[in-house]
Amino acid sequence: MRKVVDATAILRNGMRHNMKTLTDSQIHDFNENGYLLIEDALAPDDLNPLIAEFTEIVDAGASELYAEGEIDAEFKTEGFDTRLAKITAQSPAVFQKVFSGAHTGPALFDLLINPKLLDIAESLVGPEIMCHPAYRVRPKLPEHDRTLVPWHQDAGYMEPKCDSVLQLTIWIPLIDATVENGCLEVIPHAHRDGVFRHRHSERFYLEIPPDELPEVDPVVVPVKFGSILLLTNLTPHRSIPNVSHQVRWSVDSRYQDAAKPTGYQPEAGFLARSRLHPEDVVTTPEEFKRVRDEHQPGPGPNRWATSARE
Repeated sequence: MRKVVDATAILRNGMRHNMKTLTDSQIHDFNENGYLLIEDALAPDDLNPLIAEFTEIVDAGASELYAEGEIDAEFKTEGFDTRLAKITAQSPAVFQKVFSGAHTGPALFDLLINPKLLDIAESLVGPEIMCHPAYRVRPKLPEHDRTLVPWHQDAGYMEPKCDSVLQLTIWIPLIDATVENGCLEVIPHAHRDGVFRHRHSERFYLEIPPDELPEVDPVVVPVKFGSILLLTNLTPHRSIPNVSHQVRWSVDSRYQDAAKPTGYQPEAGFLARSRLHPEDVVTTPEEFKRVRDEHQPGPGPNRWATSARE
């Protein structure tokens, strides 16, 4: 039976967070469980610019596809949480523009360097903060196989030299993430057991085989708009199926000690906060886009090559 995080219990246990940095109790809970739900960490003003940025991309893409005859309507009356699904049912082109790490818009950059997020990250990784290369934008579509992510650890995608480095994921929904529209499910405490064996699934992703999963009851974690979910890079997690009519939009950003290796060469990270080297901090959307666009990709981690195809 799935356990579901109870927001009332979170508030009662002192895990609800309305200040900039984490308390000692919250840090303990994060280290103990491998995850932490923080209610009301962000205000609508922190998220609405990014929603507007994606809305513009979807709108422009729909107009272009309609003009080309690729879709039979622009679906202008649909909301942010439904329009992309209607479009993608006829063409994947707009979905592909925003999915994964290809988007480098100014509103996304502003969210990645939002002081509220950096303050939280500093509580766990220290004051020298690298924004990890593998941030992701995830419009999770209803009943869509491509966006159904299986059990994995983020460390499974990185080089082994980073297994001991805390690479903090901050998972940020842009609408309420519910059980119906495919929120995340985590396995608590298992981050203390190192990296589990992964294999390549039939759906592009790495996955932990069922017989390798720890015998610990998983916990489903709904996350409301404005709240965020923290994960370690060793925390096993997955997204559950989206059985709603909504697109569950979310962003997962990652932060770590800037002095330690990222273990991921295909994309470029950037220095987001530094007291030692403030001159190297990326401060503008233009510089962020340049760093991403001009990066010469190195080889991706290949730690599972010998057991990849089963």
